[in-house]
Amino acid sequence: MRDDHEEPDQIDFDLGLSVSDKVGHEFAGVGSSGTLVSLVITQGFAMLFLIPVVAYFALRNLAGASALIAGLGSGVLGAAVLVLGYVMLRSLNQSNYKGGGFFKNESDSRYRVRAVIPAKRRNDRVMRWVEAAVHAEVRDVEPLRADELETVRGGFDPIVVRPWFGIKRGRAFWWTAVVCGLVCAAGLLQLMSLLMGGWGAMMKSTGFLGYAMTGAGMVSGLVCAELIWPVYLRLVPGRLDLFRYGFLGSGEPEVETHDLRTQGVCMDFGSYTLALEPERPVGEPLPGLVRGKRWPYGQTLPDGYAPRYVCVAMVVGRRELAQRVIQAARTDEATPVVSERELMG
Repeated sequence: MRDDHEEPDQIDFDLGLSVSDKVGHEFAGVGSSGTLVSLVITQGFAMLFLIPVVAYFALRNLAGASALIAGLGSGVLGAAVLVLGYVMLRSLNQSNYKGGGFFKNESDSRYRVRAVIPAKRRNDRVMRWVEAAVHAEVRDVEPLRADELETVRGGFDPIVVRPWFGIKRGRAFWWTAVVCGLVCAAGLLQLMSLLMGGWGAMMKSTGFLGYAMTGAGMVSGLVCAELIWPVYLRLVPGRLDLFRYGFLGSGEPEVETHDLRTQGVCMDFGSYTLALEPERPVGEPLPGLVRGKRWPYGQTLPDGYAPRYVCVAMVVGRRELAQRVIQAARTDEATPVVSERELMG
């Protein structure tokens, strides 16, 4: 974001900050990034197809409707959802085919550091931080409170958080999630059958609740997998590290390091997703989107420009962390000496 009266040759594309209210096409690949939180956020419309299933069991088991009435009701609802889903997908595919505007250049990707702050997030406190971050000082406003970020380009102590469901995971994680999910679902269903007086009574009186318990078991499997294969994020001025540990945190971690002084950084304060882009010349905007090589052939960035996504939506203090990411990418302070293999070092 820059002053409208600022001359183009005075723009600092390296350390300047661009602020927009909508995401740009740097987030075109977030739906296929493999992070669970981003997947749910960006592919939420796919949940529409669960509505008729939920409606059937709700009518059948909670409202006491006959199988015919429940089937007719969920069938009509399913047809409506199918039409709506088809229209949405067709519109998306058409825009993809034309290289069109499903993801527009809302943010100015000439800036290496960008923040996307939707209108719903733009309260007084956030906008005061934006004013300070853009101008590197607070101009003619009241002093920031003690619980607000007082510096925008200085240093800060290392921050270590656990980005729950916000990092792309490997096969071991998913196999663990499946096994633990089945075990948890079986355990929950068995417990409920004992409480309800047997499987027959359970399915007759609370069948819908049984399916809900199955879903809860699968969610429990994902939580177990996160606990068994821990991942941590460490943020220091100028650098972000991802530590992937082995089974129950054992062994030497696999460390993925990102130089925030040279990579493109875009933080979305709506979904709290960070796009870490490969290095490119300062002031060079991201190229236009192209069609993907695999089904469903959606919009994607050309080879060599795809970002790495990190979602911190389930991190306590996520807004301050997002602000610190912006600060870490623009700081004038030297990067502190930290251990390459030890999280707290």
